[in-house]
Formats: sequence, C-alpha cells, structure tokens
Amino acid sequence: MAITIESTPNIITTASNPCVFVFSSDNTTQDAFSFEVELTVNGSVHSNHLIFVESGNRGKFNASEIIKSIVKSRLVTDMTLSVNYAESICSYSIRIIEVYGNPSTQQGSWVSSGTFRAFNGSLRHPEWIGFDYTQYDMVSTANSLFLTSFPRTERYYCAMDETMFISTVMSLSASSELNVYLYDLSGSVIASSLSNPLVDGYVMVLNVSPQSLIDNTSLLAGDFTNCYYYTVEVQHGSADTEDFKIYIDRECSMYDSHRLHWLNKFGVWDSYTFNKYSEESTSVKSNPYQIDRGTWSGSNDWEYNRYNGEQSTYSKTTTDKLKLNSDWIKQDKHNWLVRSLYESPIVYLEVSYGVFELVNPDITSYTMKQRIKEGLISEVVTLNRTYTYTSQLN
Repeated sequence: MAITIESTPNIITTASNPCVFVFSSDNTTQDAFSFEVELTVNGSVHSNHLIFVESGNRGKFNASEIIKSIVKSRLVTDMTLSVNYAESICSYSIRIIEVYGNPSTQQGSWVSSGTFRAFNGSLRHPEWIGFDYTQYDMVSTANSLFLTSFPRTERYYCAMDETMFISTVMSLSASSELNVYLYDLSGSVIASSLSNPLVDGYVMVLNVSPQSLIDNTSLLAGDFTNCYYYTVEVQHGSADTEDFKIYIDRECSMYDSHRLHWLNKFGVWDSYTFNKYSEESTSVKSNPYQIDRGTWSGSNDWEYNRYNGEQSTYSKTTTDKLKLNSDWIKQDKHNWLVRSLYESPIVYLEVSYGVFELVNPDITSYTMKQRIKEGLISEVVTLNRTYTYTSQLN
C-alpha cells in the first residue's frame, strides 16, 4: 500500500493560477477511502483537507485559493536601491496520508512533497500553461528576464525626476549585485557603477531611477549630463539577468507629465508616463434643504424678502478626475500598456519623486489597437482620484 505523488506545480509559480498536486494510491478500493492532505505554508502547518478520488485511483489538491490570500505586494516608497519583497512570495508543501475503514481512520504513513514557491502573480490562462519560470530565474538561466512583459523591442523611458522599479525572482535567496552602465548618444560607455550589493531575497524590487542610482551608487548627477540611455543588470555569481535598457526622457514639452505605477501580472511594478495634454475635472454633489420663504424681522414682524430664499445647501461634496493622453506609440507598446495597466487591481499616480497617490482608472473595457487600422496610436485614460472633498456646513 503506497501513495505516489504523480505531478506537482513548478518550483516557482504564480499564486493566483493553479498550484495543483496530483497523487494516487493503490488502496482506493478500501471502504470510505480518501486522502488527507496537510498544507504547510512558510514552514508552518496551515490546514488539513480531505480529498476524494476523482479519476481512477487519483485525486488532486489545488493550493492556490489559500496561497493567493497570503501573498501580497506593497508599493515600495523608501527609495532604497533594493528591497527584499518577502511578502510577495511564500513557500508551501504538502504531505498526504490514506484514510479509510469503518470507521475511517488514518492508515499507513505520511508521504511528503518537496517545497515549492509561489509569488503574487496572475497570468492569463494561455500565458500560464506555457509559463517557464526558468526564463525569469537567474539561478537557472543566463540572461534571465526581469519581471515585466514590457516589449523588449520598444524603448523604455524614465525622466531624471521620475521613479522606476524593476524586479527579479530567484529559486535561491542568494546575494547578488547590480551593474549599471551609462551610454552617450553614440553608444559609448561614459560612466559605470559595478558590484552594487543588493539585499538577499527570492523576489527583489530594485529602484533603478536616475535619482536612486545617484543616491545609492557611486554614480554622480554629472554622470547623467550626457547620458542618452543606461542599462541595468543583476549579477549572481557567474549568472546574470538581461541588460535592461532605459532611455533618459529629456523631452521639453508644453504639457505636464503624469507617471503611473501599477501592479503587473508578476506581482511587481510597471510604470509609464503620459506626457501629452491632460485635463482635470471635478464633479460636484449638492446636499440641499428647503427653508421657509418668510422670516421674522427685528421688529417681530413676519415678512417675505428675496434675501431669505427657499432652497439652500447645507454642504457640497466634490470628486476629482484626471484625463491623461499618451504620446504616439507603437502597437506592441500600446497593447502592453492597456492590458497591463487596465487589468491591474492597484494603480498609483506619481505626484513627485517618491510621492505617490492611489488612483482608479475609469475603465470598463479596452481595445488592443492595431497599426494597420489606427496608423499612429495613442491612449487616453481617465483617472478617478480617490480623495473626496466635503465643504463646511452652511
């Protein structure tokens, strides 16, 4: 009599997608047979579950519903170079024992799985079934990818006074370093800062904004004077990530820029700046009441006048909106932007460097625009500001 674990999740996977264990037993014909599954999360027993046979001699257990309620992602606001994003990833494992008999009791011994990890991500089904975590795990793969689906064929921009986050995942919590190279317009290296130590963690969020690099590495503000773009790379021993290229946005515009940061499908942060015409609007709600058109005068006479009125307002409440317009962008960048931004559960507006305000995009649907139809493509988004204003009482 034995339990066999037939299949398991990936070593690293997204918590909001299935985290399924499939297991079998050669004893399923026994009376009142079931599997008892004990789930351990972050080293502590979380819960026990009774699982019945579903197909042949096999059953399954999906840990996702529990795990996705445990992991979470917060916006990084301390402006350090790197943060161990420990809350966004958890470890989990199961052990299984047979239960049967009359009355049914535990039989045999526990069979344990290995330990797996899930981070606060959520992929569309076609993406998830083809998800290869090793492409992002710098321990497993050379030139591993950062945790963003930003199209690598497009240019990523960040102004000198804007914030930019980029993130990594590793199957081992090990020491690593950040390498930064600055390039001029001709593509020549004009400055670099190598071997900048980062915090240990399975998921790291790095603030690679120009200002953060000035504050936290050996780079100086003057090094960016002639910088056209710069690259960032995380190195762990002999393994490293891709070289992610960031262009300095130096456009002189008649419009105010507004940079948004949002939680992407990997549970970390993407950013984009809307740098064309923007417009603020406010909706006003009045709270009226009716008064008598007459009033007592100083001589104790009841009289009517125009001053007293009939309808008055005891208070007003206002809510603000902000309408943003993007620059003209290519199809791939546009489609990344709308899908990543509009499907995100949390979005922040960067008020100034390191200062963020929670906003809610006013969106119920979106279109993946195509260049063959649209020609030049831009995007318009209206943000609902989350703070309301209530006037004083009348």
